[in-house]
Amino acid sequence: MAQTIRFAIFVLSACCAGLAFFTLHSFWAWAAAIVILIAGSLLAEYAFSRLASPERKQRDLEDRVRNPPT
Repeated sequence: MAQTIRFAIFVLSACCAGLAFFTLHSFWAWAAAIVILIAGSLLAEYAFSRLASPERKQRDLEDRVRNPPT
């Protein structure tokens, strides 16, 4: 459940960033999109840390260690 909510928040922030980028026709389009993505990522991680059980957090950390981003 917490994993799904984290993913949904991130997808929603990505959609908002894309919408901001395509509606603002200036230099601020890049800045707004980046700020929205960063804020969405932080909010998603905060929601996950508050909603996930300790066992789920442990499994998530183990998965991140075994499969680091490339």
